[in-house]
Amino acid sequence: MDSGKNYLKQTVIGTALVIAVLLALRLIPEFDIGSFHFKRIDMLADILVKEKPKDITQDTVKVVKPVYVDTCKTGITCIEDYTADSSGMRIFMAALDSSKRREVRIAWFGDSYVEGDILLDPLRDSLQALFGGSGVGFVPITSEVNRFRQTITHEFKNWKTYSIVGDHSDDYPLGPAGHVFVPQDGDEVSYEGIPRRKRLSYFPSEKIYYGQAEGATLRYSTGGEPVEINLKDGNEIQQLVIDSTCRQFSLAVTGGKAVLYGADFESSRGICVDNFSMRGNSGIGLYSVNEKMYRDFDALHHYDLVILSYGLNVASEKAKNYYWYVKGMSKVIAMIKKAFPRSSILMIGCSDRAAKIDGDYQTMPMLKELIDVQRQMAADNQVCFWNIFEAMGGDSTMINWADMPHHPLADKDYTHLTFYGGKKVAEIFIGTLLYEKEKYDRKKKSM
Repeated sequence: MDSGKNYLKQTVIGTALVIAVLLALRLIPEFDIGSFHFKRIDMLADILVKEKPKDITQDTVKVVKPVYVDTCKTGITCIEDYTADSSGMRIFMAALDSSKRREVRIAWFGDSYVEGDILLDPLRDSLQALFGGSGVGFVPITSEVNRFRQTITHEFKNWKTYSIVGDHSDDYPLGPAGHVFVPQDGDEVSYEGIPRRKRLSYFPSEKIYYGQAEGATLRYSTGGEPVEINLKDGNEIQQLVIDSTCRQFSLAVTGGKAVLYGADFESSRGICVDNFSMRGNSGIGLYSVNEKMYRDFDALHHYDLVILSYGLNVASEKAKNYYWYVKGMSKVIAMIKKAFPRSSILMIGCSDRAAKIDGDYQTMPMLKELIDVQRQMAADNQVCFWNIFEAMGGDSTMINWADMPHHPLADKDYTHLTFYGGKKVAEIFIGTLLYEKEKYDRKKKSM
């Protein structure tokens, strides 16, 4: 063997071949084969001078404006009211006036943007400080984020979960939060308040929501000896109220059969904010829940404000139009409006989301078109709309927030908030709600 052989020629040829292959890959567009997605590779993205991307438009939306002209004060992004008589938020604003005497409930249906109470914790706490109330509200039997959530300690074992985005079964109708939980042998779930949190350290009362009960026994404990109670037979959603103040609560189904939908921990007066978030849900999944389920739940647990907050699972680098989304989500909004006829309905547009495009992170090109689509659906269904994208600062907000050197407001996925960001957005939204209340009060005095 010639140990002095020169390999320079082979090295140069090999390097040239690698470069040629990488340059060739740059010419291949993105494509899908089944579940496999090929993403375009551009090794020159960081050195080429990029042209400013052209505006992308699509024909599924026309830009609409509210039927009234309203001038917001500086620093506020107003709620756009598309109801025929501009009274979309009136039910909720009137309810705030009675918060010292009764529960004022908000249902927030959303995706991973609000899971774990990252946004709703500071929102709930601030509203309760202003208008009274305590308690974390509705909590499911099992949860993907129980270790992450900081508003309740939540443990569980031996439950089968069906949900909007997971396993389905025609035998077990989904509950109002999009879940249904079937007890298995040795089932148990426990909840505990958060020490040093004034409004979360204890449970003012406990409510259990269940259905499909037949000869079922529920065993529960509020920290002392377990108590057994027979659940009422029936297939409809039902409510069991346990009027006990405690710091710990546990339950199990020990006999017969029944499915559970969740537990609720709230005071009898003041603000209650229920977090009905589910990662991976575009919002269209809500149509999997029977409208009668929502109506029956509202009869037991009435909401003064219902919020639909979606978009992260719709926004995409590859989006060309949102026809499929409009077709499905419009039916959801119409159903929610029918199911909650005594509630203010507010649709919140998609927040900022960034992606790496041609080597640089930037707001997704079609995001503004998605927000216009959402605004149009709100107008078509005569509900209210709030532009969270604009309220947070518009283009590149998530990039700027994620790149903050200290206490960043967004994660490095340029999609989700940190706890600091959750507090920031909650403050922005509360400012909007208080301004709406101020306008409501002025109008009420002038009548």
